Amino acid sequence: MRDHRSRMCGGAAAGVLMGLLVSGPAIAQDARLARIGVVSLHAPELARDVEGIRQELRKLGYVQGKTFDIETHFTDGDKQRARDAVKSFVERRFDVIVPWTTPTVQLAKEENQTIPMVMIASDPVAAKLVPSLSRPGGNLTGVSMSGPDLAGKRLELLREIKPGIAKVAFLGNAGSPSAAAFVRETQGNADKIGIKFLVRLIDRPEEANEALFDGLKKEGAEAIIIQPLYTGHAAEIAALGLKHGLAVISDYPVFARAGALATLGVDLSAQVRRTAYFIDRILKGAKPADLPVEQPTKFELAINLKTAKSLGLTLPPTLLALADEVIE
Repeated sequence: MRDHRSRMCGGAAAGVLMGLLVSGPAIAQDARLARIGVVSLHAPELARDVEGIRQELRKLGYVQGKTFDIETHFTDGDKQRARDAVKSFVERRFDVIVPWTTPTVQLAKEENQTIPMVMIASDPVAAKLVPSLSRPGGNLTGVSMSGPDLAGKRLELLREIKPGIAKVAFLGNAGSPSAAAFVRETQGNADKIGIKFLVRLIDRPEEANEALFDGLKKEGAEAIIIQPLYTGHAAEIAALGLKHGLAVISDYPVFARAGALATLGVDLSAQVRRTAYFIDRILKGAKPADLPVEQPTKFELAINLKTAKSLGLTLPPTLLALADEVIE
C-alpha cells in the first residue's frame, strides 16, 4: 500500500506562477504536425513520464495527432540504440529533440547540431553541455536535475535513518559525465561529517552483482548510494542490498518502489513536464540559445517501510511525516 502525500518545496509556487504566465492563448499555428523525439538511456519504465509532456502541451493548446506528435526511445543503457534514434530524428527532420540523461545529451550533441534540443540532464554546466545556465548557446536548452546540495542531504538522511553510520559506498557509471560530480559532491560532504566514502564505478549494470555487494560489505559499507542511471535494474540492486544488509538509496522513487530503502531527489515528473514550456517556445520561433536552462524547484522523498523493517531499522516518525511517499 502506498501513501501519497505531496508537498511543494520552497520556490515551487514561483514555478507554478511562471507556468501560468507563459502558457498564453492556444497556439496559432498552421495544421502542420510538429514532431518531437524523446530519447533516453533510462529504462522503458520511465517512458510513462512522457505523458506529462503530452498533457502540458495539450494545456498550451496543442492537439495530439493533429498539431503535435511525440516519438519515444528508452534504451535501458544501450548507447548505440540511443545514438541511432537521434540520427533517425535528424534524418526525418524532427522539430524538437528531447534527450534525457546527461550521457544521452552528450551523444545527441555529437549527432545533431541543427535541430533544437530540450535536454533533461543532471548538471549541464559541470558536464560541459552548456557554457552557462543563463546563456546556454547553440541549439540546446532545457532543465537541470541538479538540486542544492542533494549529495549532502542524502548523507544526512542516512544518518537520521541510521545514527552512527560510519561508511557509505557510491555506485556509479564509469562512462557517465555525471558520475564525477556525484563523487566529488558526496565525498566533500562525507569528509565534513566524518563518514568514510567508498567509490565503485562500473561500465555495465550487470557488474552490480553479488561479488560487488559482497566486497562492499566486507569493506564495512553500511549503505550504498546509487547513481540513478540504473533505473531498469532497480529491483535487482535493491534485492542485493537487502541480502547483504546494505541500505540502498538513490534519486528517483522508482528505486524505493522497487525495494530500495529510500530515495531523495529532484521531482522528476515536474522537471519532465517542464520541458513542454521549452518545446512550445521553440515551436513558436524562440531559439534554444535564448532560453535559460531551468533548475529544479521541487524535491521529493520516498521511503520503503517494508525494506526498513527487513533491515532492522526503526524510522523516526518525524522523517515519515516529511516523506512525499511512504511505501508499505
